[in-house]
Amino acid sequence: MIFSKSLAPPKWQEYCLSLVLVAAWLWGNFAACQWLWQSLQHASTFNLLLVIAVVALGAVQLWKDRFWQEVALVPKLRVYPVVLMLGCAVAGIAGRWLADIPQINLLLFLLGSYGLWGLFITSSPWRKGLVTATLIACILPFATQFNSGLGFPVRVLTAHAVERILAAWQISAISSHDVIVLENGIAQVDLPCSGLKSLWTGTIFLLAATWLERRKLGWRWLGVSLVQMLLLIISNITRVLLLVLLIEVWQQPQIAQILHLPLGILGFIFSCGLGWLLLRFVPLQVLEGKGKTKQAREWKDLGAYRVFVAVMFCLAIVAQIQPLQRQPMPISQLQLPQQIITEPLLMSEAEQRFFDNPAQPIAEKKHFEFGSLSGSMLLVASNAWQAHHPPELCFVGNGLKVDHMEAKLLANSVQARWLSLQNGALSATYWFQSPQSTTDDFLTRIWDYVAHRQKTWVLVSVLFDAPQTPSSPEVQTFASVMHDAIFQSLNP
Repeated sequence: MIFSKSLAPPKWQEYCLSLVLVAAWLWGNFAACQWLWQSLQHASTFNLLLVIAVVALGAVQLWKDRFWQEVALVPKLRVYPVVLMLGCAVAGIAGRWLADIPQINLLLFLLGSYGLWGLFITSSPWRKGLVTATLIACILPFATQFNSGLGFPVRVLTAHAVERILAAWQISAISSHDVIVLENGIAQVDLPCSGLKSLWTGTIFLLAATWLERRKLGWRWLGVSLVQMLLLIISNITRVLLLVLLIEVWQQPQIAQILHLPLGILGFIFSCGLGWLLLRFVPLQVLEGKGKTKQAREWKDLGAYRVFVAVMFCLAIVAQIQPLQRQPMPISQLQLPQQIITEPLLMSEAEQRFFDNPAQPIAEKKHFEFGSLSGSMLLVASNAWQAHHPPELCFVGNGLKVDHMEAKLLANSVQARWLSLQNGALSATYWFQSPQSTTDDFLTRIWDYVAHRQKTWVLVSVLFDAPQTPSSPEVQTFASVMHDAIFQSLNP
């Protein structure tokens, strides 16, 4: 329905609806804005300069694209901006309930904000600036703080894929976590070939190429992007597989050390190069004066606008509903039996930095004695999976060499991971324990967080002062006593 001039509603009603729409969008994404502000306050000088440069270059390009042209106080509902706003709003709510990764939430907020802007300007400049806005939205969240918590799960999934390939070749002696330890043992530099960063850097490269060549974002571009991501994942799996074969099967660690960097760079260049070539199949943007621009579909009915504002307001209310979250069990409430004698230990600077994160884990390090057993233990209680990590990476980071690692069932109820360190001179074990179960698999811990966010998990990491065997009666008794004490604390 198109209102005639005499029957048109008062402008003040339309202005009020516009204010409600903008307020609802900001209210629903308040957490993302708050995280961005806090990240900028703690960002390094280099990251701040990078953010300023990205925003400045993006603003100049958007100005050249005349994104400010014909700004209206009353928005017009167009298909693509509306779909972008609604999609980002729904995806943001779902993301907060599933994994709650702040960088992804901010990326969706920035994209959705550009969709909101598209309601207030004409269609042509909005489409021209879409690539630039997407590029800024992808760079800004990770430029302030890259560590999103996704990096290690991506590496674990890569390791599982390598493990399956090796099993198909009847090479079953290497577990998935051994692959990661091997990868960290020979990877001493931080490069785009390290997994998650390669996906991010490759996406930035493709967006930059799209921007420079004036390609059009659409289904074809999305297909090219997915193909490039798949190539990056395959190249990373191939790199890890070759390194493991060189080290474990062919016993050539020196060659693996030499090839690690070239393999990563070559895989990244090949994937991005092929993505750039496939970009030729994506149509160019139609410039003004060089062809007819397809007219964007608009809804001019005020009733449809009211429905859209009401939907966005409802989504903003839903965004305020947070999953049930209980405080993790304080370590001080963990009542260890008297036969385990403990003394507090100071954490290293690296450990303190790791546990100083928004997940707010409760961590404590102790020296213990149990009969003839002695060593150190690290206990970490948290609801969030980002607060936990496989301890073998800590051992590697502290300069300890992991010789062997395998899953072991201790005390008939503790599914643990057993490690041999320093050429057999030391032994260690760890497990993740919840009120109902134990596991040695970090991915199991992550998936459980999606289904039961309020559940408290405790990481138990034990480093013995002398070599031990998992079948030792004293080790079995120690694991049973620790497991029972944590079980009683988690199930009062």
